[in-house]
Amino acid sequence: MKKCICNIIIPLFILGFYSTSTDAASGKGELQNVSKQGYQTVSEAKFRDVFRKYLYRNLNNSGCDVVISRMKINGNVTVPEGKISFKEYQKGKRRLEGQVSLIIVIKVNDVVRSKVKLSGWVDIFQPVVCASRDLKRGEKISKDDLYLVKRNISHLSSKILTDVNKIIGFMAKHNVKKGTSLKEWMFEKYPIVDKGDIVTILAESGDLKVTAPGRILMKGYNGELVKVQNLMSKKEIYAKVVNGSIVTVDF
Repeated sequence: MKKCICNIIIPLFILGFYSTSTDAASGKGELQNVSKQGYQTVSEAKFRDVFRKYLYRNLNNSGCDVVISRMKINGNVTVPEGKISFKEYQKGKRRLEGQVSLIIVIKVNDVVRSKVKLSGWVDIFQPVVCASRDLKRGEKISKDDLYLVKRNISHLSSKILTDVNKIIGFMAKHNVKKGTSLKEWMFEKYPIVDKGDIVTILAESGDLKVTAPGRILMKGYNGELVKVQNLMSKKEIYAKVVNGSIVTVDF
């Protein structure tokens, strides 16, 4: 009889222990769920999107393509539920290509909740100006001498040219090979007049015009002042270059 009672009590004890353990585990699980309620986490995909939009907004160039690689996210934590907004600040150099780092301030319902550090390597493929032929030193540049081609500017100088109009009418400071990606320092203004050139000095006031022959005493560029000798009075004056044959003075 005692044996039978023991056989009954032991299974009940085991059953009771199991039930108690199960209830405890279940209760713990409920606490974990409650602790997680009301919070959210920003996904990596969203951070990547914020990073990309920052680049496009600051590049201000719809003709470029951006490729982000080696993305790192530091400090991402859960934040309370609500409407999330972001404010981006760039760390270090202000270049938008190569290694770029951002601080992202995360707001929930306009209250700052977290700061996250983002970094990544940025390759920007953008149209750049190239030489369509071999350019010789001192040659005046025309539109036909240039063309645009999309290249990765992340490995190029920050002075790379992206607008052909910036150097049309300029001259090459040294020889440049065909296909070279052009930079601003490769060119300088082309002088309209040069030392020794004979020009007409023009002074106007209403309908009254006075002219005199003059000799240029220095290189001159369009719209700039140059020193000129009035060949009639032999006086040296400064006049504004209009073209290769006329300079003007105030009357």
